[in-house]
This record gives sequence, C-alpha cells and structure tokens, in this order.
Amino acid sequence: MVKWIEEGQLVEKTYLNDDFKKLKIKTCEDFESKYLRLDTASAIDDEQNFTEVPKIAILSDIHGQHDLFIQLMQAHNVIDEKRNWNYADGHFVIVGDVFDRGDKVTETLWFLYKLEQQAIKAGGRVHYLLGNHEIMVLKGDLRYISEKYELVSKEMGMTYDQLFGVNTLLGQWLRTKPVAITINDIAFAHAGFSPEFAEGKFDIQLANQLFHEEIIDQEKEAIMNKETLKFMVKSNGPIWYRGYFRDSTFTKQTAKEILSKMQVKNIVVGHTSMESVMSHYDGLIYSVDSSIKKGKYGEILFWENGRFFKGQLDGNRISF
Repeated sequence: MVKWIEEGQLVEKTYLNDDFKKLKIKTCEDFESKYLRLDTASAIDDEQNFTEVPKIAILSDIHGQHDLFIQLMQAHNVIDEKRNWNYADGHFVIVGDVFDRGDKVTETLWFLYKLEQQAIKAGGRVHYLLGNHEIMVLKGDLRYISEKYELVSKEMGMTYDQLFGVNTLLGQWLRTKPVAITINDIAFAHAGFSPEFAEGKFDIQLANQLFHEEIIDQEKEAIMNKETLKFMVKSNGPIWYRGYFRDSTFTKQTAKEILSKMQVKNIVVGHTSMESVMSHYDGLIYSVDSSIKKGKYGEILFWENGRFFKGQLDGNRISF
C-alpha cells in the first residue's frame, strides 16, 4: 500500500507483486521506480567498523533543509548535477538529525535511500547515523515537526511517527541505522562520546545494539528502569552529549583520554550548532553541525589522505 499527498489531496494505491515497480510520484522526484529498489530492510550490523576507506565526506543536522543540503553536496561533487552518487569508493556520513524543524524531511530520506544504493554499486557507502531527533520521532516525540507534516499526518489519518512505524518501508530502513560508527580510526556519533561512555562499560557495538534491541521500540518506563539504557538516552549518552563544547572542565587531556580508551584518533560529531565546521582540541575532535537548519548556509567536512578539510557552500575547501 502506497500513500502520498498530491496537490493537497490524499492518494492511496495498493500494488500486487512487482506492480509497484511501475510507481512514479511526481511530487517527490526521488521516489521513482527507475531510481529506487524498494526492498525490505537489510540485516543490522552493530559493529559498524570500516577500514581502508580512501576518502570520507561528513555533515549533520540537515533538519529538513533539503535544497541547501543538495546544493552543498553538488558544490563538492559528492553528487553530480543530476543528483546521483559521484563520490566513487568514498564514504559519506550523515551524523544524525535529518528529521524535524524544516519541511523537506521526507525528500531527504528518499534521496538518501536512493543514494545508499548507488554508493554501494560504485564501491562506496552512505552511513546515516541516528541522532536525537530521529529517536524522538521514532518514539513519538513530535514537538519539532513542521506544519507541513502535521497536515500530511492529518490527511493520512495517522500520527507522524506511524509514518515511520515498523510496518513501513522507511521505518524498517531507519531501524537498521546505527547511532555510532568508526571509519579509519575515526569515531562518529551524533552528539559524542562522554568520559563516562569511554570508561569501559560501553563501546560502539554495544551502543548500537542497545538502541536497536532495547530502546527504539520500547516503552519509556522500561528504559528508565535500566541504568544502561537510561544512560544512553540521557545527557551523557551518544545522542545528547554536549560536553566537548559546554563543559568548562573538559580539556584537551580529557579528549586524549577518551580517544585512547576508545582506541581511535579522532571523533566527529554534530548536534551542537556552530557557524561553520570546526576543529577542537588541536584537531582531536571535529564538529560538523554548521547550522544548516537555518536554511541559509552550511559546510561539509572531508577526510582525505590523513587530513581534514572543510568544504564551503561555494565549493572552496580549506585545510585545518
């Protein structure tokens, strides 16, 4: 069953067998059968450790600003003028928060669904990490959705979180996504890894497993009654932590200790809004939330040949 809103009206169709492959929805250019393979979600990989990757592009916190996101990706040739994968065997990481605030969330989701398939065919990868706003929506916290999605939900006779439920294509797809990964000794998470996270009780694989198995589709009471789960969804967990930038006691030495315990060289995070992509603690930690959510400007982080660069909206790259 496929539902969409076209010119303000609900359209609903049911397809049998492979008939849905003929589907084209003119109001969402990325939802076309010639681009999309509409498969059920793949198996979950909680380890999320990748090595020998030649180049990496990273950004975060798109928050429904789809057009600005596309402009930035094209400016740096991660995608071509037709919005297809153009990054060869490189990896592209979104460090959370596609959801909420802006009014083009679903456009970005379908685009990433397509781009993920194209990247794999080219020998590359797309990594979409879950941020706090993904988890909020999946768990029914809808405080930050735009008016557009309130209207869409009403027309469809469903709550917004039900549009991404376990029985939906995008819902299944989102539930395979990790909250943290490592690529080439660089650790990625939406908010970051606190000193408490790095003490030894947790690691990236366990964090992903806990979100997949015991947090996303579980009741709040069950989560709050278990200390490990409560930690994951609170202020020192990987989707909410802001200590790198808001804790006055956090130092370069603290960053070094976290990196050493996690056996990585750098950490890349989003979540805390900055005016640009920034390097912190002499290049140990990088922040990539460049306030795309405002809809006016954005930047992207690159890693190539052991060095980090920030990419500006006009296509310029600046070395750190």
